[in-house]
Amino acid sequence: MRILLATDGSDGALAAARFVAANFATDVEITLITVLRNPTEYFPDAAIAYNEPVWRDESAKYAHEVFTATRRALGDREVANEIFREGVPHSVLTEVAKNYDLVVVGKRRKPSLAKLVLGSVSQQLAHYLTVPLLIV
Repeated sequence: MRILLATDGSDGALAAARFVAANFATDVEITLITVLRNPTEYFPDAAIAYNEPVWRDESAKYAHEVFTATRRALGDREVANEIFREGVPHSVLTEVAKNYDLVVVGKRRKPSLAKLVLGSVSQQLAHYLTVPLLIV
């Protein structure tokens, strides 16, 4: 079995990692993935000040921190691969997930109004994934 474990280093994502470590056989293949949006998607006017090399360096540092925290939450479980992508999280995850048997994500605790307006990655994945989804 191949598991794609989506992580952003949040409490929910780390809880999902601990769940995988505790509840799946040791011979499953675990791949970690984290996805970041380009800041100009949130702040289009910031494109003038956008510095791609700095963004890439900071993004790589962030991904390293996220993967380190997630590996810690997995304990002694082996991680087969780490994937870091830029883009819209649910879109990237939906595309990458085609090569896996299961996608695992953590549940975020957003205020209900924010969730209503913005939705959540897990809600979007539930609509678009073609493989099973486990929300912890």
